Amino acid sequence: MDSNNNPSQSQSYFSLLNFPYDRFSPSVNFSSSQTQTPFLSSQPSSQPSQPPSQAEETPEERRERRIWSTQDDLVLISGWLNTSKDSIVGNDQRGGCFWKRIANYYASSTHVLDGAEPRNHEHCRQRWQKISREVSRFCGTYADAKGEKASGMNDLDILQNAHQIFTLLYKKKFGLE
Repeated sequence: MDSNNNPSQSQSYFSLLNFPYDRFSPSVNFSSSQTQTPFLSSQPSSQPSQPPSQAEETPEERRERRIWSTQDDLVLISGWLNTSKDSIVGNDQRGGCFWKRIANYYASSTHVLDGAEPRNHEHCRQRWQKISREVSRFCGTYADAKGEKASGMNDLDILQNAHQIFTLLYKKKFGLE
């Protein structure tokens, strides 16, 4: 057995996850010549701990959450396909650069030029993760529906059955069709 994989060391690591960081005394003064030791106790302190104060957000800084429309999704999917299948760059690009290219594609689309608000690369990445998850789930339900195919069922019947299975399993309709 490797000495680096000592179980007692891993237990001490997990104890760090439950360390009471908020129990430090706020009266520690590092500029004084006297050294003070922070109060470390498993007992709750007499003073309630308060999170550090953050600057108040002004209405200009805070934006309302925008819902992705079907057209937004189509432009994002098109951007993902065009960027990921780029024969010049190929798969020789990092994640951040990849999603920035997709955000640039989205921003230069006629959809945005006609008045839709552009999205940053993080919004595009997060929306793509949701789309990918939903499509994967639907592919699974479609495979289940295809496995339940009865005599005389056509592809449209299988698709309708897949939608019913998706709704039963996930308690919502598949909306990316």
